[in-house]
Amino acid sequence: MSIDRRAWVGLLLGLVLVEAVAAVVGAVATGLSYSQARDSFMIPNAVVGISCAVSGGLIAWHRPRNWLGWLLLGAGIAQTGTPAVTPWLIHALEGTGSAELPATLYSLLWPWSVSLFIPLALLVFPDGKLLWRAALVVALVNAPVQVLLFSADRNPLAAVDGLAAQDRAVSWLRIPALDGLVPLQTISDLLLAGTFLAAIAGLVVRYRRGDERVRRQLLWLLLAATVAAVLVVSLRFAGPIGSTGFPIIVLTLVALIPASMTVAVLRYQLLDIRLVWSRTVTYLLLTAAVAAAYLGLVEVTDRLLRPRINASGAVLATLVVAIGFNPVRVRLQRLVDRLFYGDRGNPVRAASSVAAQLTGASQPADVLPAVCQALRLPHAALADEAGVIRGEHGVRPALLVEIPLLQAGAPVGELQVGVRPGEKRLSAADRVVLELMAAPLGVALRAQALSDAVQQSRRELVAAREEERRRLRRDLHDGLGPALTGIGFRADAVMNLADDPVQPLAAEIRAIVDNAIADVRRLINQLHPSALDEVGLVEAVRRHAALVDRRGDGSPLQVTVRADEVPDGLPAVVEVTAYRIVTEALTNVARHSRAGEAEVRISGDGRALRLSIVDDGPAVNGQWVPGVGLTSMRERVAELGGTLVAEGTATGGRVQTCLPLEVSR
Repeated sequence: MSIDRRAWVGLLLGLVLVEAVAAVVGAVATGLSYSQARDSFMIPNAVVGISCAVSGGLIAWHRPRNWLGWLLLGAGIAQTGTPAVTPWLIHALEGTGSAELPATLYSLLWPWSVSLFIPLALLVFPDGKLLWRAALVVALVNAPVQVLLFSADRNPLAAVDGLAAQDRAVSWLRIPALDGLVPLQTISDLLLAGTFLAAIAGLVVRYRRGDERVRRQLLWLLLAATVAAVLVVSLRFAGPIGSTGFPIIVLTLVALIPASMTVAVLRYQLLDIRLVWSRTVTYLLLTAAVAAAYLGLVEVTDRLLRPRINASGAVLATLVVAIGFNPVRVRLQRLVDRLFYGDRGNPVRAASSVAAQLTGASQPADVLPAVCQALRLPHAALADEAGVIRGEHGVRPALLVEIPLLQAGAPVGELQVGVRPGEKRLSAADRVVLELMAAPLGVALRAQALSDAVQQSRRELVAAREEERRRLRRDLHDGLGPALTGIGFRADAVMNLADDPVQPLAAEIRAIVDNAIADVRRLINQLHPSALDEVGLVEAVRRHAALVDRRGDGSPLQVTVRADEVPDGLPAVVEVTAYRIVTEALTNVARHSRAGEAEVRISGDGRALRLSIVDDGPAVNGQWVPGVGLTSMRERVAELGGTLVAEGTATGGRVQTCLPLEVSR
């Protein structure tokens, strides 16, 4: 981090400290009473401002590129500056001096925090990136309007006892025309409310789209907001608090929000926030339910039984609530635990869900998302017996736990799962579920290993077969071919030197030799296309494409061949398979399509060779009818363990294949 940024953080925090000290000194110097500090909201403004400043300073210090820290610092400066001038404004209004300067500072500072910095902080939480630019524009335009409307109030401290009749707190920013302008005030307040609603909607969108880390960060903010909201609601029923300090307590609770933002950005793994949420939500809901049930039963029994048993209604209601408390608590805890920990409390259901996923999975690693979902785990991976990762899902955390996978008592691999953030180990309940999942996963992993071994053996057989064909081709071309050619020359010599009775016999021998040579050439080409050995795959494809210049009905067909980074030294079986697929695909284009153009693209790397044959001939009814050619292509690709997509569409046909190069070298 640059020194300049750290210096700015220190400077801004120092400014907040000066404001806080000024508030304390001003309160002491002016003899500010508790009731005046309470009614002017000086205490909550100071607490919230200091909380925003400290939280923003920590974030800006450690994450300088995150705009959240700087916005919270701005909110802290504006929020703390208001109580710094509040004692002097009250002191000026109580005397006969001018109150214009403190009134101007008072009306200028606080609105920026509420109308600009705090909503923007919510809009960029937690990564500092803005989700909706329109909300930023609205906040930037509406914030100055809020400042001017707040400055138009001739007595912003009318709620303070003894200042209600004052009319001397006139800010220098006051525009008389705005005083009492209800339509503008309504529009501005609606825009401010819309900005906060956009921020809340943005948090919902981030939670739905975000990964595990983002969701845990958002849960910290949501936890602070929930606790603050519950305490606010509960304090409304606290009787005397409402008249002595309710506004102070309510607004002071807002300080929890910037504090939670700091934890979410810098230390979101401090605690398992899901566990905290599970317990918090459970007991909040349970407390609310018990309180509502108790009050309801007391009211009902009081109305029904008052003439006869007086206070017995309250006793009866208490007994009913006490009896029903534990069953409700147990069921509610199960519901909340399932929300945050999945089916950990029901191992059979969790294992059954994974087993059900295995029935439709092409490979065992496909069920890893189901494993994570069943227990709300951040990461899961499958490793084979050699320790090779066969598949993984989620973001790999620092702490992993290995669950051995067995099949018939023999180890076949392991299931690796990530420990939830905030936890140091898996619970016993988690292990029970994972051990149940391990049984079908072990069987599936063993079956996959056997299938891979069979497929590898098949590829090796195919590669060996192709290499043997290449050897036979060389033997026929270099051995039998020249021998037959020599026999033909000798037959020609016999015809030239022998008498008439022998010449017909020599001519017959020559014809037989020519037929044999033609058969050998045809056999050589079937065993291994000669063009591949002569000029390689790309040039062989170009030569064949040059011959396919007409469709079956005589219409012209233009074929383009493009090659991009084709690996050298391709395995014989891959080279032959690629050539056969291209020739078969172009043959189908010429015979069965209405295309005018076709493109062949060949590319690859050290792991695979890729082919693409695309034409502009629309298929009949938008699709192809599989025939011998398509079936042959699929069989060739399947032998090598590759993939093939061959389909016709309303705009043209395409054949795309990927052939692995590890078959044999």
